[in-house]
Amino acid sequence: MAGALDALVVGGGPTGLTMAGELARRGLTVRIVDKAPEPPSDHSRALAVQTRTMELFRRMGIVDLAMERAVRVGGINVLLSNERRARLSIFDFPELSTPIPGIFILQQFDTERVLASRLSGLGVTLERGVGLASYTQDSAGVTCTLRRADGSSEEVRARWLLGCDGAHSPVRKGADIAFEGDTYDDHCMLGDLIIDWPLPDGDIYISPSRRGVAAAFPVPGSHRFRVILIRPEPPPTHDAQVSPEEFEAAMREMIPVPFKVQQAIVLSRYRLHHRVAARLRKGRVFLAGDAAHIHSPAGGQGMNTGIQDAYNLAWKLAAVEQGRMPAWLLDTYEVERLPVARRLIGFTDRLFGLMAGHGPVGRTLRAIAPRLASRALGISAVQRRILGFVSQLKIRYRKSPLSVQIGSPPAHGPRAGDRAPDAVVRSAAGEQVHLFDLMRDAELTLLLFTGTQADGGAREHARKLAAQLGRPDLEVLVIGALDGGGFADPDGHAHAAYGVASSAAVLVRPDGYVGVRSDPLDEGELRLALGRLFTRSPEAA
Repeated sequence: MAGALDALVVGGGPTGLTMAGELARRGLTVRIVDKAPEPPSDHSRALAVQTRTMELFRRMGIVDLAMERAVRVGGINVLLSNERRARLSIFDFPELSTPIPGIFILQQFDTERVLASRLSGLGVTLERGVGLASYTQDSAGVTCTLRRADGSSEEVRARWLLGCDGAHSPVRKGADIAFEGDTYDDHCMLGDLIIDWPLPDGDIYISPSRRGVAAAFPVPGSHRFRVILIRPEPPPTHDAQVSPEEFEAAMREMIPVPFKVQQAIVLSRYRLHHRVAARLRKGRVFLAGDAAHIHSPAGGQGMNTGIQDAYNLAWKLAAVEQGRMPAWLLDTYEVERLPVARRLIGFTDRLFGLMAGHGPVGRTLRAIAPRLASRALGISAVQRRILGFVSQLKIRYRKSPLSVQIGSPPAHGPRAGDRAPDAVVRSAAGEQVHLFDLMRDAELTLLLFTGTQADGGAREHARKLAAQLGRPDLEVLVIGALDGGGFADPDGHAHAAYGVASSAAVLVRPDGYVGVRSDPLDEGELRLALGRLFTRSPEAA
């Protein structure tokens, strides 16, 4: 057996590729294996890449590659009758403070190609046709037996085993972690179609009806859509083939606009599940992505949630392995991500129940849903709530031991545990720069706001504090009203985005969440909070 790895990642989908890439770029030794000999087909079900995931792709340096392959969705429509529809525009809410608004349709095989290319550039290659046969763990690491498609096996020692290996996860089963939930009774069909209809390309269309729910997602190509049909009845048999006639007949029962299917590129039938792991860690074994949670496709959250699982865990694992932060940091992965998975499954389960509920109540709800949607989508507060959920920009970790608020939380702007927003500031050279770009390569970023009024003394004090707090993994940015060292915010946009009136300190984590926040800037308390974060138990923080 060769020398021990820092981490063995099992599963080569988007979650595993993200995990391996984030560990490798931080200098850890990592292998990633997947039992499938070939990558997924061009017709995998995962499609939607949400704004929050695109922000992470920007941090990874792959957002341009992803956008080249994606369709940027302009809006979400609920079909009413004939050709009328209620529409929610994706781009009407600048207060979300993101440089990448929108939903992006990026087929899973394209997402994996982009992530695998990045991983290869970091010196790590996905090993296909290699599966995890068994493993044992002790206090120092995990001993794993890998098996290849030809029947040969290999023993590998790793300090950490990361299960990103899907719903049937051997890693989860080997850790004897329960996967709690059930299978929906409903009948789901998927079609990759070229459709002639009066609906514009580039939008998502949802059509609730008495017979079920149809959803159409634009994919690259003229008039090409991925159509999902959900019928509140069991399928004839689980593996029965779908004929073009059956699929088109079901569409006509659910979609109230005239259409003609020009070509059915692929048709399939499947079942949906809703399950969540009882825990995300057991000793030196972690779960992420579909190995930890699976749910209905309502809201297009699944792949995005897995990628964010990986991003959340990878920086923490690297910080602990490299001795930069204490071991208790790893406990915060489950504290932060398991509630997200449970809330997501609860929400999608309720939404799916409304869309595909059985019996007269379900049929009635689907019948009146278009009219309800038409009214609801006209209310800006409802629109913001929907976009906040779908975009995943409103996920927060306020109850995490990593989230420390010093002083009163801001009335507006992110609190400790919330996502850190973007804003444009001006560099000393007079250039307009995004905070996201300034924070992209940093492990930890401390934003020192000196207020919206010109105050040279406050800026100089912040600069001295920045020098005193210097750590190799801590980038300190001073942001004031005027030029004079650091970054200028003459129009107050950055201060407004962060809800800062006078002065504040905001520690931004590598995954773009606020860890520590001090309002106003309290130098003594800030030093204590940072010291606890780097060296002591979470109870002291």
